[in-house]
Amino acid sequence: MSSISNGKSTINGVRAIVFDMDGVLIDSEPLHLLAYQRFLADFGLTFLEEDNHKFLGMKDLDCAKHLLERHKLEMTALEFVAKKEEMLHKLFVEQLTIQPGVIKTLENAHRLNVPRVIASSATMPTIELVVELTSTRKYFAHLCSGDEVPNGKPAPDVFLLAAQRLGVHPCECLVIEDTFNGVCAAKAAGMMCIAIPCQSTRHQDFAHADLVLNSMDEVELEELIAPRSLA
Repeated sequence: MSSISNGKSTINGVRAIVFDMDGVLIDSEPLHLLAYQRFLADFGLTFLEEDNHKFLGMKDLDCAKHLLERHKLEMTALEFVAKKEEMLHKLFVEQLTIQPGVIKTLENAHRLNVPRVIASSATMPTIELVVELTSTRKYFAHLCSGDEVPNGKPAPDVFLLAAQRLGVHPCECLVIEDTFNGVCAAKAAGMMCIAIPCQSTRHQDFAHADLVLNSMDEVELEELIAPRSLA
């Protein structure tokens, strides 16, 4: 397994894998940007790529609250999320693609009998749409949404929920993330973490990740699930 930043992996003894969704399983960050741009354009507002970078890994509700405050729009955060999500879902149906190496990794995890869960900041309807469009629902024991927990990433809440549902101790969970906020959340949960930056997050700091890889194709599960050293 090669690393592009940390030089070595401190990951072993994995009993479960927790997958972020946006940017990890699917190439969706550009579609989120486009959905925000189209929605805000209806109000004569612009939304730049730099704006999108600030929200990567965050719950839509938290992003909505920030944008409503900035632009003084007269709607609730829930209304904002619903309208943006409607545009996003249309884009997903038209353009969504799965990231390289994802199916191979999911198949390997299934073969090795390692439980999998999605733990995403996205809403549950969005997660359910994604696993339907990508035909990947069968690979996951549970789906965990940021809507189900009080605090979004970088807080650890959604990852701790994932561990609870799997019945696995957090320290035995491996998170695969693509954002700084996500890595911070994983480490705050006491979990191991591989960062696989997507095109939109390659500028972010992943120093806290246990390992940083170029793509999911580089994930070698046989190494990761070896028993922990007693030393």
